[in-house]
Amino acid sequence: MAKLGIIGAGHVGEIVAYTAALRGGFSHITLHDINEKRLDGVVSDLEDATRFYPHNTRFIAGDVKEVAASDMIVVCSGRIPEDAQRRKEYDNNEADVSDYIPKVMEAGFKGIFVVVTNPCDAIAYRVWKLSGMDASRTIGSGTALDTERSRTIIARMLDVSPENVESMMLGEHGDSQFLPYSQVRINHIPLDSYLKEHDLAFDEAEVEESVVYRGHRAFFGKGSTQYGIANTVNAILDAVLYDEKKTLQVSALHEGEYGVDDVYVSTPCVIGKDGIEEVIELDLTDDERKKYKDSAEIIRSYQK
Repeated sequence: MAKLGIIGAGHVGEIVAYTAALRGGFSHITLHDINEKRLDGVVSDLEDATRFYPHNTRFIAGDVKEVAASDMIVVCSGRIPEDAQRRKEYDNNEADVSDYIPKVMEAGFKGIFVVVTNPCDAIAYRVWKLSGMDASRTIGSGTALDTERSRTIIARMLDVSPENVESMMLGEHGDSQFLPYSQVRINHIPLDSYLKEHDLAFDEAEVEESVVYRGHRAFFGKGSTQYGIANTVNAILDAVLYDEKKTLQVSALHEGEYGVDDVYVSTPCVIGKDGIEEVIELDLTDDERKKYKDSAEIIRSYQK
């Protein structure tokens, strides 16, 4: 069985580890955090549920070298500044990954990174650069969670199952993300046709605002997002682990897609054992393409 490494044992790292253990795909889960007291408490708590996991999962409070022995590493360390300024958040978290990613690589890591640390698009770009590996082996969690939020919100508004909603959020995992309504399907029917057929009203701007606000709602209400991001990250891990060739909205390096180059942005990507195996360019409207490019430039601005 595979081994999972997690850098950052805060609210997100902890629940990612727990969800991975429940899914049963990893024999060892090694967590690392600069707060050794918290790390010890998290590992102890996770171990206490060992009998209830599908397999006898080993939890390890490890150093960087032990994390590097993993097949995949989830990067979810991070600090949110008190004023919640994205630029300051990038500067703080970029300094952290610039410290430990080279150490992980020096210790012999050859696997795949899944980057959750925010701003995750810009941080994923930095992790890729620091790793020296092919960009396909660094995956940003991007708008994968935002996409699930959009499906749930639309499903609740139209009283259908989320399984019957095809929608996605593109661009930055942040305020400039957008929902390309040209791609939305309800019960396999284009959204406009579905609304006309059922004589329904639909406020597109309200849905997008609700998706963007959803993360703030969880953060300011309980201090962190956990359940959505944990399952989203584990969907990415499973796609790699089981070579699923699954299409997910993740942040990937762009090399000309949508007229965007040398920046990590979220679009549908095929995920398999080698990481990002295909970056898909959708047939967007002119307005949607402009939003995509504008969002990419906001991400790029953090890197300067």
